Amino acid sequence: MAQEYTNEDGSTGTYNEDGSGSYTAADGSTQTWDADGGGTYTDADGSSGSYSADGSYSHTDADGNSHSGDAEGNQSYEGAEGSTGTLNADGSGTYTGADGTTATQDVDGNGSYEMADGSSGTWDADGGGTHTDADGSSGSYSADGSYSHTDADGNSHSVDAEGNESYAGADGSSGTMSADGSSTHTDAEGNSSTTDADGNGTYTDADGSSGSYSADGSYSHTDADGNSHSGDADGNSSWAGADGSSGSYNADGSSSYSDAEGNSSTMDADGNGTYASSDGSSGSYSADGSSSYTDADGNTTAYDAEGNMSESQDMAGGDALDGAFGGDSGGDYGGGDYGGEDDKMGDDLDIAAAQSDAKEMPADGGKEDSVADAKPEADDGIPKVDEDDKTLDG
Repeated sequence: MAQEYTNEDGSTGTYNEDGSGSYTAADGSTQTWDADGGGTYTDADGSSGSYSADGSYSHTDADGNSHSGDAEGNQSYEGAEGSTGTLNADGSGTYTGADGTTATQDVDGNGSYEMADGSSGTWDADGGGTHTDADGSSGSYSADGSYSHTDADGNSHSVDAEGNESYAGADGSSGTMSADGSSTHTDAEGNSSTTDADGNGTYTDADGSSGSYSADGSYSHTDADGNSHSGDADGNSSWAGADGSSGSYNADGSSSYSDAEGNSSTMDADGNGTYASSDGSSGSYSADGSSSYTDADGNTTAYDAEGNMSESQDMAGGDALDGAFGGDSGGDYGGGDYGGEDDKMGDDLDIAAAQSDAKEMPADGGKEDSVADAKPEADDGIPKVDEDDKTLDG
């Protein structure tokens, strides 16, 4: 027989002999339960539900979202906006969104999804996955941290578990970046470069030029025409032209140069230098202003630091005088043999006496010398010899 009761707050209820009953709270919420442990409820906010002794249940909230579970632990839900889903005791499940998005997961934790915008993806139980976006881009990722991505324009990028990266541009460029800091790059025009972990690198340009550089500051470069240039870590450099010319520039200020014609020069750190021309001439110069020059015929001219010509200079005029008054080239004055090497001073005196006698002798058999009547010429410092007083040679 049922028992009914009413509480002071206005709530009421019943108890049946089999253990079933009901209850209505003062706020209007109600409950029922049966003899087996099942029941129903309706809350004051409008939510309601039921439950069974086997553990199954259902619930609908005030907004219309519902959720239920069976005795085995499988669950399902339905959103007021139209979404639905299941979650099974074995870990598998499904989802359908109000916008049409769907997803599934199997008992091992692997799943897939497809969004309303057309994008899709997968995931695995180990934490990896793939994705394809609505714009056409796509990628993948792994539990070890590696991943890859290709954008809608075809540019791709990937990273492995150790942090090494690679990329490829839609324009044909490509490259790598390693975890140790080394890298490579090739651009769309065919220019390429490499850098190692220590900062040393090489490059090759599309025009055929190439070079290298080192972390210590040294470098080399060869252009498309075959001209090359290099520098070491201490600031010394050298170059070689495709035409055969070459040279060097050193950190201490010294240098050298050779052109394609065979002309060359050197300069030391103090500003002293030498040069040699392809015609055989050569010379030197010093920082103090002194210099020397030897022409192709072997004649040498030298100047000291004050600009004075060295006494050792070979001069053409000196050679001519030597020929006139010295050696074996002396003329035959009045039948005598002058200028002998064994008695040069005596020969010179004999020549002077012969010339004096010749001047005193009338050239025309007693007439005065016509030269004596001539007007004197201005003295230009060069000894004059009258026509009639020329050397009486032979």
